[in-house]
Amino acid sequence: MENVKKGDGNMRHRPKVAYFCMEYGLDPSLTLYAGGLGVLAGDIIKAAHDQKRDMVALGLMWHQGYTVQTIGEDGAIRDQFVETDRTKLELLPEIVSVAVGDKMVPLRAFRTTAYNNIPLYLLEPLDESDRWLTQSLYGGDARDRIAQELLLGVGGVRLLRELGLDIELYHFNEGHALFAGFELIRETM
Repeated sequence: MENVKKGDGNMRHRPKVAYFCMEYGLDPSLTLYAGGLGVLAGDIIKAAHDQKRDMVALGLMWHQGYTVQTIGEDGAIRDQFVETDRTKLELLPEIVSVAVGDKMVPLRAFRTTAYNNIPLYLLEPLDESDRWLTQSLYGGDARDRIAQELLLGVGGVRLLRELGLDIELYHFNEGHALFAGFELIRETM
């Protein structure tokens, strides 16, 4: 149910929404998705653009997407990991930091609207030595996954603050952005 603006009986207020997801399927050249979850997220942010919704999206800037599968002449399936095309991404000047273990990891952000979508902000470690965190979508072990979810959740909320975006509603697609909720709670304590 949408909120009604005070004093505007017929006008509906649509809250400014921040949409968090680990992957986005916007275009085959932007390999930031593995399958259904990413395609759904891509469809949602494209629909938000088409409907002129007041919404932004947050994710991670994966160096490589999940995998591109091909079938060789011998019939065997081969996985290829393709480097993510950054040509349609804008590097932003804002830097935020997130604690991963006992280390503060500075993050930079990219923005894209080149695929008929709302602003999508993608976070990536600033220092090359920390890029293992976003090397490959769903790569690594459980500790890597938790670190990636910290970058998305905590880093995403901190980037919204750094950009000065006044968000009223937060949508976490699956549990990947759980730490965003903890960051929002920390802000109020």
